[in-house]
Amino acid sequence: MMDKLKALREMMKKEGLQALLVPRTDEFQGEYIAPCSERLAWLTGFTGSAGRAVITQDKAAFFTDGRYTLQAKEEIPSIYELHNIAYLTSYQWVSENLSPQDKVGYDPWLFTEAQLEKYDRPLIPLKSNPIDILWKERPAPPQDFIQVHPLKFAGESDENKRKRISNLMKGETLLITDCSSIAWLLNIRGTDVPHTPFVHSVCILRKDGSYDLFVDLDKINGDVFNHLRQGQGRAIDIKKMLTYLKEIEGSCQVDPQTTPVIMVETLEEAGVNIIRAQDPCLLPKALKNEVELKGALDAHIQDGIALCRFLAWLEAQPLKGETTELSAAEQLFSFRKQGQHFKGLSFDTISGFGPHGAIIHYRVSPQSNSPLTKEGLYLVDSGGQYLTGTTDVTRTIALGTPTPEQKDRYTRVLKGHIGIARARFPEGTRGIQLDALARQYLWDVGCDYDHGTGHGVGSYLSVHEGPQGISKQGYDIPLKPGMILSNEPGYYKEGAYGIRIENLMHVVEVPDLKGFYGFETLTLAPFDTKLIEESHLTDTEKAWVKTYHERIYQALSPHMDEPTQAWLKKHLDGLGN
Repeated sequence: MMDKLKALREMMKKEGLQALLVPRTDEFQGEYIAPCSERLAWLTGFTGSAGRAVITQDKAAFFTDGRYTLQAKEEIPSIYELHNIAYLTSYQWVSENLSPQDKVGYDPWLFTEAQLEKYDRPLIPLKSNPIDILWKERPAPPQDFIQVHPLKFAGESDENKRKRISNLMKGETLLITDCSSIAWLLNIRGTDVPHTPFVHSVCILRKDGSYDLFVDLDKINGDVFNHLRQGQGRAIDIKKMLTYLKEIEGSCQVDPQTTPVIMVETLEEAGVNIIRAQDPCLLPKALKNEVELKGALDAHIQDGIALCRFLAWLEAQPLKGETTELSAAEQLFSFRKQGQHFKGLSFDTISGFGPHGAIIHYRVSPQSNSPLTKEGLYLVDSGGQYLTGTTDVTRTIALGTPTPEQKDRYTRVLKGHIGIARARFPEGTRGIQLDALARQYLWDVGCDYDHGTGHGVGSYLSVHEGPQGISKQGYDIPLKPGMILSNEPGYYKEGAYGIRIENLMHVVEVPDLKGFYGFETLTLAPFDTKLIEESHLTDTEKAWVKTYHERIYQALSPHMDEPTQAWLKKHLDGLGN
């Protein structure tokens, strides 16, 4: 790592730069990126999905959020200052550590206007990224074919979606750079990044519904060409995109949160009238149609079967060194991939035993791999991508006899989880208004967790999808029927154990309360009743758990073999006995 820093600083000196910004993103501003775009990991060793480094000639600072602070400590060399952005951001650090005259460089493909405007100085756009020059063994870009996402899974034709979005456009053209929006709008999917079926592409949509799709043409086969032509679309080599942007006439709507600076500057130089506004695909994409909601439930039935098989398998293991975090994750994958319409994992399985469970987004590796034993808590956060939907579920399992403290903390987390699941709220409510329902029982004993309570989830798209969410920080978007969100309070004791309980749920109308909404849980997986301190639950909370467990049995047992069915029946009977 020191050699890489030294070489990078030498290149910075040649460019006359006092500092360089290194984000963890790609040209499409994605959370999940292809191996060829893992520049931050190449430089620092950090493998998480959120981070940024600032490199100067004598300092190196790294910034991430609360999900990754413990992971960053383990992965990043001590030469780096490590900062939680809740307390110090890269914007503040630059202001405090650099003079206004210092030249700070950045790659204009990797930053948006919204990100740059937070820095208190002009920044220098670079013609080439120095890391790309230094990275001699950089992987090749992905080359797999695009697939058409069938109407029977999408629930709405791309023609109808384009008509709806064109009616929402504020300009004569709309520049879409969010790969999730493009995949949803055009009913296409791909394999350009791990775990998320995106196609690396940019789209220009016009008022009449016609569009240009900028993409690597080698990824398009005959079926996709026909799909595009039938929908008034043209496929154009993505290398020619900037040239085509210069030819846009009239006004063009761009989202300053997701559009790389270089595209905006290209439009400005061409004299295009730029209208800055939120991507109009975001909210329609978040409001799942009936086919997508039915698909989500179907996906969770498949997922629930896999999880129950896994939990039954785990309970039967001797746990004398033969079962490890890695082998457990592999076993869960083997069960999950047998599910109907399964396409892959929705993220790398978080398989954390004991202290590793306290690392919120722990990523097991051959070096960190720990054996599971009969003493400690095991946290497994996993999900699947199915043609019918995307899943994300976390369960915490006591592999031996839990301590009183562990039972207390688990039960407080469960009470918060139930508080969200049972919430009823008026139309117009935002997630920030519900967040305290999940934290209140932890707050009672001076505890909290350093991540959001809920994130949006796509339909065979991203496992983290906006604009909805439940968090202290707030999402300025009302919760509406059709939105899918996670419900995942937790507790983490550094160096000891972690607890998280996560289900997916969707927003529904409350039949007997006009103008009020609530949640219906999609995930079908039992809680570990050994960890529940039953005396701490109210009668209402006990009834909720019992009803949820009964629903799991009714939904899953007809699809199970007899041993798994018997295990499930035994496990669900745990509360109250």
